[in-house]
Amino acid sequence: MKRLIPFIASIVIVGIMVAYVTTQDDLIAALGNVSLLQIALLLLLSFAGLLAQTEQFRAALTVTDTEMGMVEATGLTAVNTMANYYIPAGGGPVVRGVYMNAVHDMAASAYVVLTVATVATGLGVAAIAGLAASIALSFTDADVGWEVFAAFAGVVVLLGAAMLFALAGGRIFARFDRISRFVGQLAVVVALWRSKPRAAVLLVVWTTVVLVTQATRLFVAFDAVGAPVDVLEMVLIGSLVSISFVISLTPGNLGIKEGVTVVAAAIVGVEANVALIASLVDRGAALIVTFIIGLIALPFLVKRAAATKS
Repeated sequence: MKRLIPFIASIVIVGIMVAYVTTQDDLIAALGNVSLLQIALLLLLSFAGLLAQTEQFRAALTVTDTEMGMVEATGLTAVNTMANYYIPAGGGPVVRGVYMNAVHDMAASAYVVLTVATVATGLGVAAIAGLAASIALSFTDADVGWEVFAAFAGVVVLLGAAMLFALAGGRIFARFDRISRFVGQLAVVVALWRSKPRAAVLLVVWTTVVLVTQATRLFVAFDAVGAPVDVLEMVLIGSLVSISFVISLTPGNLGIKEGVTVVAAAIVGVEANVALIASLVDRGAALIVTFIIGLIALPFLVKRAAATKS
């Protein structure tokens, strides 16, 4: 029963959002104004984002000296994202880990290191981008509160402190098992990055590209529903949304992503109703691309995993 709670919560959240949108004439009108060209552009950006995530994953693989072809990695990335909607809270990485072990003989410890490297890099890039955007916006007419600046700065400081403690051996957190394990894994990541700086640079570059494609897709979605925002504002919104995906509380982060988008958009003066519909349009485009590619790739990946086992 406990495993079903995230699914039930997601269904309730989606039901509430759909019911709310259908009762708002202005939202339905905004949705109807989305042109075919904008839909095509959103789908194209979703595909570009998937390819960027694929290269991000391949860059992370170089940290563990593992190689994977572009086609296989793209399919696996799509299935990983798709599985997050079927399996409670973050199940996609588990599915990918099982596949990596079965097909590429990747040990669980190596996969954990890969995952920690990806998460830490994603947090760092998003927090630094958001911090830079909030500072830049403070010199404009935008009313960005100190809380936003403090939130991004806090993530940067905490991540930096974790890396410093990792370099020190993590002894400070010895009494806290979970924190100690994370810092220990981060220590391995830092050591690998120091020995393979090219792998670290590649991971940072592709993580940045992922953030740019996601922010650009949101930019187009906001413009499509009649709420255009400037580049700095979209970097701020995109960074907050990206950070929200690090800890998935519901399958696919349903409801959480939309809520963060609404709150972030409010900071730059976009109405909640409009931000919600823009976020739903953005998610819809991403889901279409992900599920089409994921459903095509899934049988081939399953067949390869089964053949490797036999």
